[in-house]
Amino acid sequence: MRRFILFAAVLLSCGQGKGRTDSVGEKAPDFHFVGSVYMLGQRAGWEEMEAYRKDSLWDFREQMYLKVIMLGLIKEMRTRERATVGRDGGIRSFNFSMTTQDATVEASGEVRDGKFYVTYKPLKGSPQKFQYDLVGPLLTPQTFVFAATVGLLKEGRYSYFDPSVASFMDAEVVRESDTLWKLDAHGIVVRAHIRDGKLVLQNQPLKMDIVAEPPERAKAPVEPFNVLSLYAVRPTGKPIGDLKDLVRLVVKMYPLKGDLTLNFANQRVLNVSGDTFVVDIRYPESLKGSAKPRIPDSLRKYLQPTQFLEVDDPEIHSLAEEITAGKRTDVDKARAIMEWVYSNLEKRGSVTIPTAKQVLKQRYGDCNEHATLYAALARAAGIPTDIMVGLVYQGDGFYYHAWNVSWLGGRWVPIDPVYGEFPARPYRIALQHGSLEKQATIMAVIGSLKIEILEAEHR
Repeated sequence: MRRFILFAAVLLSCGQGKGRTDSVGEKAPDFHFVGSVYMLGQRAGWEEMEAYRKDSLWDFREQMYLKVIMLGLIKEMRTRERATVGRDGGIRSFNFSMTTQDATVEASGEVRDGKFYVTYKPLKGSPQKFQYDLVGPLLTPQTFVFAATVGLLKEGRYSYFDPSVASFMDAEVVRESDTLWKLDAHGIVVRAHIRDGKLVLQNQPLKMDIVAEPPERAKAPVEPFNVLSLYAVRPTGKPIGDLKDLVRLVVKMYPLKGDLTLNFANQRVLNVSGDTFVVDIRYPESLKGSAKPRIPDSLRKYLQPTQFLEVDDPEIHSLAEEITAGKRTDVDKARAIMEWVYSNLEKRGSVTIPTAKQVLKQRYGDCNEHATLYAALARAAGIPTDIMVGLVYQGDGFYYHAWNVSWLGGRWVPIDPVYGEFPARPYRIALQHGSLEKQATIMAVIGSLKIEILEAEHR
């Protein structure tokens, strides 16, 4: 299920200290930091950064360790980043790896002629290649804090890339005081607190802090905790009641900020007051399919392949044809694809950057893997489909989740292949839809969101 929070936990950057000689015999680093990672006050691991000045460039290195419980399993995540950083604070090249019990994902990239080129190497499947146009010097979450601490940054517009979720966007960097720098990437905010030339604290999205501490404290063993429960939203207001016959849910949510899409598919915004939104989510009853559906030109983009949805891949295309053989309407085809994904993927927590072909090979995953494979197969079958990200109610609260929507019978219909729901009941609240890059924007609200149930209608 919701691997998204654990991915987001990798977005951390840190601080400084001096006087250490590293284990490979190099000179003492010009920048060094060790700190503890706290998630909503719970200690979850540690991070260490160091950098060596080489003429006008910096050789920057970072590693992080996190230990949490996810879907009942203890997950240990280790990330490493190494980058060449210029005098403007922007990276020139980088290498990144993220390792768990599930897999190792590796990425590398370079800045060349105003563009940023990135290649991901998944455990299975073909490398994924990305190309982005830069609007300013390129920062990662880790290099932003380093560059702020050693005085490389200026206020202004930057490009921002998070290698843990393959997310690229523009950002604004401002100096809020003599001791505080802030990066804002479409509501994803990182703050670096610097005292006497050293980084002492960083405020991360997800209500996560990295605090400078002595190495013996920072790297001491940690007890794992359930990260999904920690970030669950416990609603107030009316009871939701029996989920199996829920046909309408009206909720008030606050504070909402950043680049979110709340008006989409079976969800509508009823009222907005500042950062408080009232939304109405409905169950699509009387679903009727079409043997020859008319697809508006505006929706044809939801049939196209992406870096994560290899719609044109022969294996994906052949499987889609096999699953939908003999099915007459778009509804029949979508239902068959959902049932295949539900039945053929093992429900197991996974920390990867999934592509549809990779998921098809490994045959397991959480909500992200299910939603990715369903989306690729549905598009290959000629059904406009997208990935939704938001929250799902599970008896004691709303948990972060991903599912799908498909254009069926002339309207968007929610479908949840990890729950096996077709259509999906309206105890899901959508915050955004689209690729990993779009999904990353919900980090602006994770850890601070409040929900009040205003109406729950059953039939």
